[in-house]
Parts: sequence; structure tokens; C-alpha cells
Amino acid sequence: MRVPDGPGAGLRLASADVVAGHVQAFGLVRGTLETSVQEAMRRTLAPGGTFYDIGANLGFFSLLAARLAGSDGHVFAFEPHPASAELIRSNAALNGLATIEVCELALGTEARSDLLYDVRESSWSRLARYGSHPAARGTVPVAVAAVDDLVEEGRIRPPDVVKIDAEGAELDIVTGMARTLATHHPAVICELHATNSAFAELMRANGYRVENLDGPGPIASAPPDIHVLALPA
Repeated sequence: MRVPDGPGAGLRLASADVVAGHVQAFGLVRGTLETSVQEAMRRTLAPGGTFYDIGANLGFFSLLAARLAGSDGHVFAFEPHPASAELIRSNAALNGLATIEVCELALGTEARSDLLYDVRESSWSRLARYGSHPAARGTVPVAVAAVDDLVEEGRIRPPDVVKIDAEGAELDIVTGMARTLATHHPAVICELHATNSAFAELMRANGYRVENLDGPGPIASAPPDIHVLALPA
């Protein structure tokens, strides 16, 4: 299928992977998936930029980022669920986007091993430490890394824009990239999971200001699943 509208118009997705039961199916089919996130990416990711898609699922935002960054840019798609990681590779190949590099990793505060709850709808899969899901079918062992370590070891380029949708792991992910934030000052686009006040405070402590992308209200009193944009103050 081809995405019909929005910044991703014309991108191709394997139709077998966008089934009716997929939680994001409607937005993917219409090109309206998380429009506030798409707009924040369009505003912040310049040609030649480096984008981290943390919690990439089937790779829609990775594809969009590769388009925005162009042939001189680079996209690191972090996705610990093995089946979802393979979908990203397939969709990148379908669009001829060689600048997408899939990292089959979860991210957190430090390098370790962990368990990922394998949920039938893989968008809801999460590390065991952040709670189970009623539709979980079991667990999958996964590797966890910290962004700071990956950057400082030269395994990945420093980011210009970071998108996080990691089912409750956002505070640990930011904690594990504190030195990267201080040195490289990327924009951070994040979906929160009842972590509103804690996330805003953590970003302020790292020298950032945080905007609510989904409405004019204060982040602390907004719904628990809002999207925010954090920029260096």
C-alpha cells in the first residue's frame, strides 16, 4: 500500500503487515498517524540529519525520517521485538531507503539483558520491568543498551532528532542519554506514558524546555499519553 497523505505521502508499506487489527492501521492507511509527531519531525529534522527512532515498531517514522533527512542523512531504528525489526528492514527495502539502520535493541540506563513481553499486537510490547500487558503471549530475551555508551563507543552517530515511543521506558532512556543531550543537543519528540511531570522535570534538569504537541494545556495536567517536544533551552 502507498501512504496517501501527509509528509509521508507516497511511502510504501507491505500491506500484509497493516492488518485491520493493527492498533495504528487507520492512521497508517490514511497517512494521519500521530500527526503532531510528523509535524514535529518536519520542523526539526533537516536534510543530512541523524534521526533516532526509539521504539520503531514497523518503521513508519523511520521511513518518514529517511525521506526528510535525504541521502546524506541517517536513521537508526531501535526496535527490540524481532518480528517488528524485520518489518522495518522489509519496509526500508520496499522504499529503497538504504539510510535506515535497524538496531535490534531496547534502550535504557545501562547495558544489560532483559525480557520483553511479546504482545499479539507488537506495538504494545514492553520490557518486563515496566509492567505486563493482558494480551502478552510470553517473554522474549532482549539486549538493552544506553545511548551514551553507543555514541561514545562510535557505534552510532550522534543524533540531531530523537523520537521515543517505548511504552513507559522514556525516563530511563533519557537518563541513559544525558551526556549525549549535554554534548549534541538533539530535539526530542516523545510519547509519554503517565510520566508527564517526571519527564518534564528530567528534561528541564538536562537543560531543555518541553512543549505539549497535542494541545495548549500544561503537560502536568494533560492526558497520560500525550506527545511532547523537548528543545534545548
